[in-house]
Amino acid sequence: MKKSLFTLIFLVSVSPFLIQCATQDEVRLLSYQLRAVNKKVEDLQANTVGEIQRKQASSSGQLSELQQEILELKSELEATAAVNRQFQQQNKALESSLQGIVSKQSSETDIKISQLNEQLRQQQDHVTTLQAARVQEAERRARAAAEAAEAARLKVKTTGSNQSIIHLQAEQQKVVKAQTPAPARVEASTPPVTLPAPPPPAEPDPSELSSEDPVAVTSSPAPKEDPLAPAAVASPADDLFNQAQQKYDAGNYQDAYELFESSIDKDGSGTKGVQARYMMGESLYQQKEYDQAILQYQKIISSQPKHAKTPAALLKQAMAFEQLSDKETAKIIYQKIISSYGSSPEAGQAKSKLSSL
Repeated sequence: MKKSLFTLIFLVSVSPFLIQCATQDEVRLLSYQLRAVNKKVEDLQANTVGEIQRKQASSSGQLSELQQEILELKSELEATAAVNRQFQQQNKALESSLQGIVSKQSSETDIKISQLNEQLRQQQDHVTTLQAARVQEAERRARAAAEAAEAARLKVKTTGSNQSIIHLQAEQQKVVKAQTPAPARVEASTPPVTLPAPPPPAEPDPSELSSEDPVAVTSSPAPKEDPLAPAAVASPADDLFNQAQQKYDAGNYQDAYELFESSIDKDGSGTKGVQARYMMGESLYQQKEYDQAILQYQKIISSQPKHAKTPAALLKQAMAFEQLSDKETAKIIYQKIISSYGSSPEAGQAKSKLSSL
């Protein structure tokens, strides 16, 4: 379109010059062409410009809509920005609040931990003090028990010796009384501490005995006139054990303890030595002397680990520790019974005790 306009303008501008040179036909031809060009220009103005104007109007409408949408989007963005700013402020407030709470709780927790550590240290010190005091008390009781046991042994030996002398005197007096009315002479002439031990002579004829020969009567008594002869010497270990067991069954635990100990002194390596040691622990346990009972049980455990009585000693030792409120040691001993003596009856009892702790 621009090219046609340029051509038309060019022709119009040069037409005065061409008129003089051109012929009449050429002028008509040029006029015709000019009218055709004008017609095209008018058509272009009617069609193209109108279309362009319509498109411009449509574009203007669309542009207005776009501008309106942009304005709406801007308002929404501004509202969103305001909400974001509000959220940021709230987040800052929450963050500062949380930091304060966390700091406060952290400081309180540190204080509580410090207090708990201090309490734990004090408890450990207290436990250490109690353990040291318990060890000292156990050692003191052990020494006292050893001294008491030594005194009891001396007392038993002294009592046994005195009983032997008394029995000899009573026997001699009985024989003399049967033969003569003067027992005082026999007692004075035959003191029990100077009597020898001669071989048994032949039994004398009763008709040959006289009241003037009391020494012959007392120095060789007839065997069937001597029913108390076993009391003249110390009782065997089994007899002492039986006596101690009777005392224990009767609830006289202190005397039972001393007799069991005497039984061990007589024959500590015998068949009833371990049983006597165990019963010594039982006597102490019944008297609530748990620390001393633990020591007696430990002697069995240390010296006879494979003895049939060792699981029972371990069980009673754990029970004694439990009575002393030392449950941790009791647990360890119960576990040892289960692991080392699992087939013993005491293992079942140890499991039951362990589950109750």
